[in-house]
Amino acid sequence: MMQSRSFFCPISIFQDLTRATQDWLSAEGFKYQRLQMEDGGIVLQIEKVGGWRKALGMSTVIHIVFHQVENMVNVEIGNGRWFDKAAVGLLSTIVLWPLAITAGLGAWQQMKLPERVYGYIAEYLDESK
Repeated sequence: MMQSRSFFCPISIFQDLTRATQDWLSAEGFKYQRLQMEDGGIVLQIEKVGGWRKALGMSTVIHIVFHQVENMVNVEIGNGRWFDKAAVGLLSTIVLWPLAITAGLGAWQQMKLPERVYGYIAEYLDESK
């Protein structure tokens, strides 16, 4: 599922916004990969740090795409790896029911993450005025 929001963002602070978002995500415990797109957009692929999180179905992976268009930045956020939560959830309800809790928690955290990211971006841009 892809969500999208646009924010007023002067071209002069676009790079600062993406770097500040990276720093914030890192401080929140995410590792990230930054990719430059041919059209000038920037993609951040983020994942919550901790190998045990994948085994328990709590892995959180999203893609954040920043596109600058004049004095607006369009931010698209898409979820990744929903399948692992569904697979762990199904297996856990049949065999290992305690994993159903962690799979559910992982899915809930991933659902809430886009709102947290959008909130951070809005706050950052508000403070940059």
